[in-house]
Amino acid sequence: MSLEQSLCFCLSTTELLALCVLPPMVLSLIGLHLFRRAVPFRFLKQSHDVTGPFFSTLGTVYGIFLAFVFTATWQAYSTTSTNLVQEARYLRDLYFVTKAFPQPTQGDLQQLLRNYRDSVVNDEWKCLEKGEASPRTIQELQKIGEAYLRIKPSNDQEKDFIRTSISCLTSMNSLRASRIDDSSSSLPPVLWLVILVGAVATVGLSYLFEAQNFWLQAILTIVLTGVICLTFYIIIDLDFPFLGGAMISSEPFQSVEMN
Repeated sequence: MSLEQSLCFCLSTTELLALCVLPPMVLSLIGLHLFRRAVPFRFLKQSHDVTGPFFSTLGTVYGIFLAFVFTATWQAYSTTSTNLVQEARYLRDLYFVTKAFPQPTQGDLQQLLRNYRDSVVNDEWKCLEKGEASPRTIQELQKIGEAYLRIKPSNDQEKDFIRTSISCLTSMNSLRASRIDDSSSSLPPVLWLVILVGAVATVGLSYLFEAQNFWLQAILTIVLTGVICLTFYIIIDLDFPFLGGAMISSEPFQSVEMN
């Protein structure tokens, strides 16, 4: 489990938000205070012509980079949500096709599919918070596959229904594997390093402006730091789609009717 995922798992949404935003804002204020005490104001006035354009350029580049990371994270989150809905649809189709089989095969398959749905909702969703698969859900899925392998079709129509069922089962299993992978995926550490270094450089360069009113500059610095850190929080929250404030619900599976 990565540090990023550990923070999401160990802290509540409010605690994670506070950790991502408040300490950096306090540190930026302390840093500004120490910088203004150590650097003469006349030096800031002399260097303004250089630091102003450089800060604008760095801010633009860093903003684009941060937007790119956020967009990629959001797209991954959206893809996971879409795949989940499609996975539930395959389960619904699989249950519908069972009505074409005679008893007791029909009843046995339907019961296995109900057990699988209940296991996904009640067991696997809790395991997804840790980026893991549920052992019970794996067993239920294996039972479904074994049940289809035991079916001996008596005519061409049943053969077609079995092929359709196997196709749905294969697609559902593939989407489930993607869901498990998505639950534990996170940004590479090197990418977080670049993001954090860029944030420190951007906030640090803001100290070089020649604002005579210290508290005005302090407020602007705190706002800048807060906005950047809020983006960090959103990226972390979206990075783990089955954990935190943006957690994807199991509602698509719950809504699959199996009467």
